[in-house]
Amino acid sequence: MNNMLKNLRAQAAALLTIVAMSAVLPAQAEDAKSKDAKSMGHSALMAPVRAASMATGLVVGVPVAVLRRTSNRSLEYTNRFADNIGGKDSAPPVIFASVLGIPRGILVGTGEGIYYGGKNAFRTSVDKPFGLASFSLADDLEGSK
Repeated sequence: MNNMLKNLRAQAAALLTIVAMSAVLPAQAEDAKSKDAKSMGHSALMAPVRAASMATGLVVGVPVAVLRRTSNRSLEYTNRFADNIGGKDSAPPVIFASVLGIPRGILVGTGEGIYYGGKNAFRTSVDKPFGLASFSLADDLEGSK
């Protein structure tokens, strides 16, 4: 019982010390109203919004980026292979080239889409939460502009 009273007194002394030191805080209240503190408060309040934007960007943006990159790469590889075997202007070379171009485009486009979709979700959700770029819907998917 005696130890419990000593422990309680130590806790009360620590609490009184904290209360006494808090009397100094109003002198520092002027600094709390500065621009940096407001910016820090805004950043703290925007953190859940940014996190939700990142999560939504990953869920929506990655499949969008995969579809965009897959279609672009499939067309690119099919046309390139068709040019190598007779030209992309006539149907037979394009048909034969699509046998190799489409699977390669799907494979490469899927990898690139996962990379760029995740990159866009994380990179753009901080600056512009829920923007088109965070969902990989902006004109420039790769962010090179």
